[in-house]
Amino acid sequence: MPKVSVLMNCYNGEKYLREAIDSIVAQTFSDWEIVFIDNCSSDNSAQIAQSYGEKLKYYRTNMNIPLGAAREWGMQFCKGDYIAFLDTDDVWLPLMLEKQIEAIESNDYTLAYAGQIEIDAYGNIVGEMIPSFKKGNIFRELLLQYDIPIVSAMVNRQKLEDSRLNFDPSIFGSEEYCLFMQLAVDAKFIVIPEALVKYRVYKGSLTSKTMSKRAYERKYTLDKIIEAHPDIVKKFPREFSEAYARGAYHEAQYQMSENNHFMAFKTLSKYIFLDYRYFMLAFLTLMPKVFWDYVQTKKYKRK
Repeated sequence: MPKVSVLMNCYNGEKYLREAIDSIVAQTFSDWEIVFIDNCSSDNSAQIAQSYGEKLKYYRTNMNIPLGAAREWGMQFCKGDYIAFLDTDDVWLPLMLEKQIEAIESNDYTLAYAGQIEIDAYGNIVGEMIPSFKKGNIFRELLLQYDIPIVSAMVNRQKLEDSRLNFDPSIFGSEEYCLFMQLAVDAKFIVIPEALVKYRVYKGSLTSKTMSKRAYERKYTLDKIIEAHPDIVKKFPREFSEAYARGAYHEAQYQMSENNHFMAFKTLSKYIFLDYRYFMLAFLTLMPKVFWDYVQTKKYKRK
């Protein structure tokens, strides 16, 4: 069996697919398999994927399903000790797998993750995100600032199976948040403070398409954690308030993308006394949209 199973989910991803798969082939660590889930693509994705030989295992869903369901379905085919994830429009740097395995095997860790370089549709660098946390149980920190890019994450398959957790099939766009936050309640994570992937952000990406669902899915996840751990809010009251407020921020992002300033203000106004940032964001919704867009652009310049 391979050491690492790389789960790739695809729906009409032909445009960047070769670049994505080639970045796996180019890894300095070579004991991997690709578990390729074709979510009923109608383009040339299948032909491209199947041209890579026996190290790529191709599976096709019977119908187009939500991303959470597609990832959940694909997990059953992953046989490696570790599972990593790469989407069809993103790119791994050559040391990605090597450094992830070194990190996750350095102690009793369930998940390892790193930072990302953000690129546009043409491959131009538009930002960079380097995680600020270190290692151990970082559930509190993730409530305050979730910063796990799924394309830089690697999970111990046996520990995940022991937790009896998996991707939620009802989730469209925040499936990794839902799974990894539940996992983080009890598990130990390790963070690699450097960028190991290139994450593509552009208007047609899944991230943009699912913006409207992120707020609901974040609340759904937090509610699910509380249901499973009823006393956890007493331990992290401020952190849960911040996490719910982040959901409202995502909702406001979508509303501003639709030029609905009034609804964005209404959404954020509930949290203006929680933190000065929400006061400032609510104020920006009352201004011309160019000011809101400028702040969102600056956010992705963080180091």
